[in-house]
Order: sequence, then C-alpha cells, then structure tokens
Amino acid sequence: MDRYCRNTAFPGIGKEGQERLFARHVAIVGVGALGGTLAMHMVRAGVGTVTICDHDTVDLTNIARQLLYDEDDVGASKVWTAAKKLRRMNSDVEVRAHDAFLDESTAPHILGGVDLVLDGTDRMAPRYVMNAYCVAHGVPYVYAGVLGGHGMLFNVVPADGTACFACIFPRSEAMERVPTCAEAGIVNTVPAIMASMQATEALKLLIGAPYTRDLVVYDAWKQSFDRVRVRPRPSCGVCGR
Repeated sequence: MDRYCRNTAFPGIGKEGQERLFARHVAIVGVGALGGTLAMHMVRAGVGTVTICDHDTVDLTNIARQLLYDEDDVGASKVWTAAKKLRRMNSDVEVRAHDAFLDESTAPHILGGVDLVLDGTDRMAPRYVMNAYCVAHGVPYVYAGVLGGHGMLFNVVPADGTACFACIFPRSEAMERVPTCAEAGIVNTVPAIMASMQATEALKLLIGAPYTRDLVVYDAWKQSFDRVRVRPRPSCGVCGR
C-alpha cells in the first residue's frame, strides 16, 4: 500500500477505497489523447484490471497532445505500444489489449465483465455502442468529448436512472457527421484536462463515492466551466422508460 499512500491518505479514498480499486476492472475505448491519459491515470491509481481498445497507429500529428506516445512510436500500433508502456508503469495492474474497432459485434468481447467503461474516442459511432451496451448491462459509462477549445463530460449510471448519452445526443445522420479533431482542430491541453476530470469521476464511481450528475462543459479559451442539469428523456430509444 506504500505505493498508493497519497491516495489512502486522502479521506475520500482511504485504504478501503484503494482496496476497492484493486478489485475493479475498467475498459477504455480509444487510447489517443483522451484514452491514453485515462489509461495512465487508471494504471497509476492501482485499478486492478485495465482493458484498452484501439485499431489505429501512432501518427506524428498525434504527438502534440497524446501524452502516452513519443516520436519513436510513430507508425506503431497504438494499443500494443500503450499496453507495453502501461505495464511498465505498474506491474501490479493487469493490462488487456484489443487491437480492434468497437462496434456491436465486438462490444461483448471487449466490454464483457467490466465494472466501468471510459470513453476515449473522438467519434460518435462507438459512443452510441458504448452507451447502448452499458445501459443494457447496467454498467456505468463516463463520456467525454473534446473539440477545438471545448470539452464536455457526463456520467451515465444506469443503476441510478441517470440520462444516457442518447438522451442528450439522439442518434441521427447529423450527429454521425460531427467533426473530429482532425477536421476542426484541438487545443492540445484540452484532452488532458478532460481526461483527468473523467479519471476523477471514474475513481469516485469505482469506490462508490458521490459523482457528478450534471453535463459539464469546459471552455479552455475562457477558462470557464458550465454545468447543465439533464434528465432522462422518456422517448429515448436506448433507455426510455
């Protein structure tokens, strides 16, 4: 426990909370700017099992904001490179890697048996898959999205009857065409900020502490945060009651 003494000294976590983290299994979909930082936080915090999923390679344009990689990794598989580095950070944590896209056919294999799903993607399609799987199986899902100088964060906790991702962003052709960071740009600090916020929510959910129930919107250029109260949408095709 000496390794985690700063965690256990914090009353919000403590020794009992740290032991709960050891027993938990988290899945991170995407190990780029958001997901790579998320993975480092989860592994360094001592979450017992961390599953990562990605089907991309490291590109030179990634290096400015994807903190898990460096120039020597350009051209290599993200997920295998990430797994190797994460295992060096904490040998007590089991890191499982899937070089695959997340879709309806792969979700049961990648997400099966996890206690929490973290969104590290930059596209809408896998978010809808994560959301639907988590709602159907009662698994908490922590969403974050970044674009330009903005970020958003929201917790989907089916057991508590929260709104789901599709309540806020109903699936449509227009939503599927939301620009990516490659198209709209991104301030390189924003993913790290949002991933750290996600990781904090993940720790709270994993140990059973109170979590944020609002949609949080961050503007890096104005250095401002807004909170939006959201409720389940009765007509939602995923969680509608």
